[in-house]
Amino acid sequence: MRTLILPMLLILSGISAPAAAQAVTARAVPANPDRLAGYADIADLVLASPMIVRATITRAQAPLPRPAGTVPAGRVRLAVTANITNLLVAPQASGATLAWLWDAPADAKGQPPKAKGMDILAFVAAPGAGGGTRLMSNRAMQAFDPGLADQVRAIVAEQRSGKVPVITGVSNGFRADGTVAGESESQFFLTSADGKPATLVVQNRPGEKRRVAVARGDIIDESAEAVRPGSLLWYRLACFLPATLPLAAGGDDAALARDWRDALASLGPCGRTGQKLESSTPTARQSG
Repeated sequence: MRTLILPMLLILSGISAPAAAQAVTARAVPANPDRLAGYADIADLVLASPMIVRATITRAQAPLPRPAGTVPAGRVRLAVTANITNLLVAPQASGATLAWLWDAPADAKGQPPKAKGMDILAFVAAPGAGGGTRLMSNRAMQAFDPGLADQVRAIVAEQRSGKVPVITGVSNGFRADGTVAGESESQFFLTSADGKPATLVVQNRPGEKRRVAVARGDIIDESAEAVRPGSLLWYRLACFLPATLPLAAGGDDAALARDWRDALASLGPCGRTGQKLESSTPTARQSG
């Protein structure tokens, strides 16, 4: 009978796989050229991954038979088998072992890293009945790091809360000057995937730091949530809003367009490195 690891919809932080899954002693992982550069790269991967696990690699070898597809230059394709030691996200019950193909970075001699025993975080597709799955991208296998795991848990928790809108664009905006020189407030009406109201509020007051917040209701007041850098709300604004205010949303108003640019500048750059999320390797089959 196969050992089953129960599914979870949010985060499983303290439940380990059976002792047999931890029999392989973890070993140091070589420097990873596919490291995730920042919050946006991590969020892209987390939100695209049906399953996220901590695992220990028990086997890594050339796949037989050789799978279809071209291996990128500077890479060596390995068939990886790993024992799950902890589930962070899972859509369904899963066996204790997973298998996938990994285009590993090659060293100067064209050799892949010694992967057996690596303690990793893997971002994978929902596995088949035999445990075969695929990495969500070439960067979807990372050396386990407690800080990275904490970021993954935080992103999943925010996403599951349903409180952070999925921003799809901006439809309109207006600007009003205050009673004091240099004081103003602009409101930009955002479009969101759930169709509920979302308003980007930009407040400028002399001698104070510009305030950028998001309101979700029809009434916009001081309760609007300030945008915290390195949060899911920040990511969905900084990475998905257009750099310039569209003409249809009031972009022909110079002052309003300037407030839009200033608001995005206050958020800071998205920081996404541009890597595609689609896996370049096919799904592995779990043997025996």
